[in-house]
Amino acid sequence: MKLFHLRQLVFIIYFILSSSVIWAQEPVSIHLTEANGLPDIEFYDSIEDTEGYIWLAGNKGLFRYDGKAFKVYSHPEKRGRSFFNLKLDEKGRLWFTNIAGQYFYIENDKVVLFTDLQELLRGNLSDYLVTEKYLLVHPMHKVLWIDLETKEIVHETKNSGGTSIGFIQDNFFHFFNLENDFLSQHIQTKEIKSAVTAQTKQRKLFPGFTNFYKTSHGYLVYFQNKIGEKNQLFLYKNKQLIPIKLPKNLRNTTTDAVQEYNDKLYFTTKNGIIVTKLVNDEIQIIESYLKNYSTTEITKDFQDNLWITTLNNGIFVIPNESLQLINSNKKINAIEKYTDSTFFIGDKNGNLHILSLNGTLQKTLNFNDISEIRTLNYNPKTAILYYNSDKKNMRYHVGKQKIISIESSKAAKSISHIKDDNYLKSFAHGTFYGNGEKLTEIIRERSYESIYSKKYNKAYIASVDGLLLYDSVFNFKKSISYNDKPIYTFDIEEASNGTIWVATYDNGILNIKNDEVQNVLHTENGLASKAINKIKADGENLWIVTDNGFQYYNNTTNTFKTINERDGLLSYNINNIETFGNDVLFSSNIGLYRFDKRSVFKNWEVPEVYITTIIVEEKEVPLQSKYTLKLQESEIEIQFNSKGFQADTFVAYEYQLKGFNDSWNSVDEGQQHVKFNTLPAGKYTFNLRARNLRDQNFSTVKSLQLNITLPFWKKAWFLACIMLVLLIVVILYFRRKIHIREKQKNKELQQLEIDKQLVNLRLENLRSQMNPHFIFNALNSIQEYIVLNQQNLASTYLVKFSRLIRIYLEQSQEKEITLDQELKALHLYLELEKVRFEEELTYEVSVAENLALETIKIPSLFIQPYIENAIKHGLHHKIDNRKLTVSFKQQNELLICEITDNGIGREAAQKIKENQTHYYKSFATRANTERVELINKDRSQKIEVIISDLTDEKQQPTGTRVSIQIPIKK
Repeated sequence: MKLFHLRQLVFIIYFILSSSVIWAQEPVSIHLTEANGLPDIEFYDSIEDTEGYIWLAGNKGLFRYDGKAFKVYSHPEKRGRSFFNLKLDEKGRLWFTNIAGQYFYIENDKVVLFTDLQELLRGNLSDYLVTEKYLLVHPMHKVLWIDLETKEIVHETKNSGGTSIGFIQDNFFHFFNLENDFLSQHIQTKEIKSAVTAQTKQRKLFPGFTNFYKTSHGYLVYFQNKIGEKNQLFLYKNKQLIPIKLPKNLRNTTTDAVQEYNDKLYFTTKNGIIVTKLVNDEIQIIESYLKNYSTTEITKDFQDNLWITTLNNGIFVIPNESLQLINSNKKINAIEKYTDSTFFIGDKNGNLHILSLNGTLQKTLNFNDISEIRTLNYNPKTAILYYNSDKKNMRYHVGKQKIISIESSKAAKSISHIKDDNYLKSFAHGTFYGNGEKLTEIIRERSYESIYSKKYNKAYIASVDGLLLYDSVFNFKKSISYNDKPIYTFDIEEASNGTIWVATYDNGILNIKNDEVQNVLHTENGLASKAINKIKADGENLWIVTDNGFQYYNNTTNTFKTINERDGLLSYNINNIETFGNDVLFSSNIGLYRFDKRSVFKNWEVPEVYITTIIVEEKEVPLQSKYTLKLQESEIEIQFNSKGFQADTFVAYEYQLKGFNDSWNSVDEGQQHVKFNTLPAGKYTFNLRARNLRDQNFSTVKSLQLNITLPFWKKAWFLACIMLVLLIVVILYFRRKIHIREKQKNKELQQLEIDKQLVNLRLENLRSQMNPHFIFNALNSIQEYIVLNQQNLASTYLVKFSRLIRIYLEQSQEKEITLDQELKALHLYLELEKVRFEEELTYEVSVAENLALETIKIPSLFIQPYIENAIKHGLHHKIDNRKLTVSFKQQNELLICEITDNGIGREAAQKIKENQTHYYKSFATRANTERVELINKDRSQKIEVIISDLTDEKQQPTGTRVSIQIPIKK
């Protein structure tokens, strides 16, 4: 449904831009038209429902006002666009009808078509009633009883007269018949009998239109608009129709409706609203509003705003009947009390008038002055009016109607009566006292305000130097300070109890007693604003004008009451205030106002906040108390409002998203929505409350439950399934992997076993190859002894050789041998080699004492090949001084074996081998290198062989050193 938003619903904007304010002793009213956003200007009826909404039936349809906007209601099957006759049933449902004979009601914020009686009504707008069980419809000359459940016509009351259907009271339906007899019919039995003890004899005088209105006095029965006849009013009470006397203008005008509020009867007529009271069977007129408008209905809402619908001029809203604009002169500059019921007003054009409290002009005083009147001061004891304008400063005797004296001084800022004909005056050039004949200077500095306290016989002067105190003969006493600083003020008032009230520029309002500041009124204890425009004493109490309201301070209870725009106050630019008992007058840039302080203050209820719209992902969704949203669709906007006329202007909002952040957050001024672009998954409670800006009280909290769900792929069950699947996959994967690895490991173990066997075979092969090699060399030596016929040497050699062969045969079967075994074999081998070299070989075997010869193990036949290479390739080619050194020692966990010879060196030996005819690569060297590689394959700690060439100072070869590092196994 379409919404018509009131973009400029603030009072001042209405007044300045587009609203028409009604003057001349009428309450201030706000005129709403289509220019302001009103959806129609022709209205027939209005009503407030049980929830505080204002409903309007007009030419263009049905509308509901929610405090901010007008919402249009319609139905797809309706015929025509106008609606009439708004009524509430016992369930709080709103009923309405149209000329086409259709009857509707509102339920769950939707229009429901209850029945269509077009064939029976034939275009006549028929009145109706809704009871607990029936819809009663009044076509011509009968009443139809329609069951609310079956929608069937279950009964007809015939011979029914009048234009209005009647009313229900005490389980009886009351109506007029065609003979104008007033009858009652029992709702259950349908029995009909007389509704009065005796039928009136005036039935022939009854006009043609009948209307019934419920009041606190009884039912009003109103007959009107019969040609040539006067309107007649009766009160139905105690089974009697009591004639009620009507005033002249109600006997001759057409009345559309009568409503009762606060014991007042409001007649909506073609000539405006007539406010009356029923006193002793007589209608007495109190006042009239909107005399130039054809009004159709009046409704007072729960905030006491009067809604007045018109036939062609939109709607008028009266916020406060007590606040009346009695004069529209916008240039009033001075007000001074004359009598208890009259006062002087002076304006910026030099006009001076005497008016009564209702704004009626009593007299005009002409002083031939066109300059701005600044101040007026009237002394009732002397009947002298001090008149002060920009050009004239004089005393005028009101009783004698003559000017007593004219002064030459400039316009005074303030005039305060001292006694007799003496006054205290403040000017821009200083402060003076005296009468009209002579003035005496008190101070020469600029003065803004001064008063003379008759109770204490002291003068208080507001100057550029602060607040100054003088005694009764105007001797300076002191400068009154506050917080050890001067007090700068522009307005001073003395209360009836002698309290001096001082309005400051930045320190609120000060209460001065005994020439000291006793109390301070500021925003923390109720003052509406720090910006103060005017103050006025009223007995012991005080009127205060601020930028945020016109306030009344009760000095006894220390409480504030406030009038502001919501009460109909159009401007805070108030320059003068005057009190007349309970009546208060004040002038502003809009005109002259009057109100009764007993009734002007409205009791504003705690605002009620309600949620109007929910928008999810930029689409409006039905209103619910709980919403479940997906994480990827969690953008949600919550729109809200408060009921009551212009509630959005005087209400602030706070929200809380419990479950996300428990603190209350303020909604930006002018905003009536909260939007969450994304919410994490979880359960939240959105709480909303409204705050009355004037009274600072909070509404009840409205809540919404929000459940933001994760997508299924992020939910626990899905993640659990995924984890389970992954776990199964991982298990299967690793089982397969383990199976493959086990298979591979078995294969590798098999291969390793094969490789180990191969290594062992190769080692055995090497050892088997090395043994013949040793034997070959030894046999050559034996052969040489035999050829040389050295039998003894050959025999000795052979014995040692056989012992060595036996040791090699034993060790060749072992993979490892002890160091002790290796040393025995090496000693035997070196003895043989020494013999072979004919004692020209010197060798030395040294063993460290800390070596555990019996436990340290080394590979079998491992050291001897390196010694053999040293002898064969290093020492063999040396002519003399052949020396070989073999040492064994332990370093950390290593067995270090060093074989050092002083032979010709590896480089010279290589050259000799290359020059030989039968050159072959040393088998022992190659075998040893290959054997080290094979042994290291099966070891975590490797055997390392380091061969170093030895040189002298001239870098000439002096031998070779082989260092063998074998990790010790224990």
